[in-house]
Amino acid sequence: MTHEFLKTISVLVITYNHEKYLAQALDGILSQKVDARLEIIIADDASTDRTLEIAKKYSDEYPGYFKILSTPTNMGHTRNYDRAWKAATGEFIAHCDGDDYWTNPKKLSLQLSFLEKNPNFSCVAHKVWAISEEDGSQHGPVPRTEQQTFDTSELLEACFPHNCSLFFRNHLFDELPSFFFKLTGHDWCIDILNSLKGPIKIMPDVMGVWRMRTQGLWGGRLSSFHLEHNVFFLTEIRHFLPRESFSAQKKHLVRHQFLLSFAYLEEGNLSKAKEMFLKIVVPEALVVLPKRKLLSLWAQIQFPEAYQRLRNLRNLTLGEPPAA
Repeated sequence: MTHEFLKTISVLVITYNHEKYLAQALDGILSQKVDARLEIIIADDASTDRTLEIAKKYSDEYPGYFKILSTPTNMGHTRNYDRAWKAATGEFIAHCDGDDYWTNPKKLSLQLSFLEKNPNFSCVAHKVWAISEEDGSQHGPVPRTEQQTFDTSELLEACFPHNCSLFFRNHLFDELPSFFFKLTGHDWCIDILNSLKGPIKIMPDVMGVWRMRTQGLWGGRLSSFHLEHNVFFLTEIRHFLPRESFSAQKKHLVRHQFLLSFAYLEEGNLSKAKEMFLKIVVPEALVVLPKRKLLSLWAQIQFPEAYQRLRNLRNLTLGEPPAA
């Protein structure tokens, strides 16, 4: 196939202080054996290390492959993503943040082939290994599900496809919603927006690595931080959903609010725990949530001292140490 007839795949590489990892990410992208032209867009969010220097070195070594977007001041992750997404001219978009990497040189070829043979699908992803930067331990593969096809309602449960596995058709949506810029990460929102135009496939093949880093977007955060993000996202995304997905949205919103109330309680923030609990006093809660845990949460919030005494009495009876 001659170069002028090749499709273009825009690979979005979002970076911030990724000098230790970027070369491995770019090597994985450049190793791809695919009948397509690669447009590698590196969007650097004012890194204070050598990330931008490494990006420019690769651009010099591989002319015609790279677009480098820099900024003198930090924009924040989602605004940095937005400008990379807007700069993409390819028929398809792939994700690989600067601290993740791909492990299969046929990854893009397999994903391109799938979307070309299945025009009703909006996006195709795959499983990845999750590797802890702290101790090198390997987890997964993720997502931990055997399900391979997801519609919008199913994707509201969790962010199943990992960011570095995403490969989707460009121009399925014209702009990102205003609440997108208040999110910590971009992938769950991108998944849902794509799914509104067709289902998403997750291949069982493991073709990438997600680095779990304490200094990353999500690492080293309190449980409440993650759950606050999820509650905010599930609240705001409702405005973009078809009516048939409202029930799933409400169910998963209530579940995350319940978990957030518990997280606040465990962190010693009784007032926030109570505030969040009042939001889940809805009919759906009795269907979605385990009634025993719901009652336990109510008792801990309404009568914290009495609940603690009863727990200590129970533990004493059973010969267990007092509750913390």
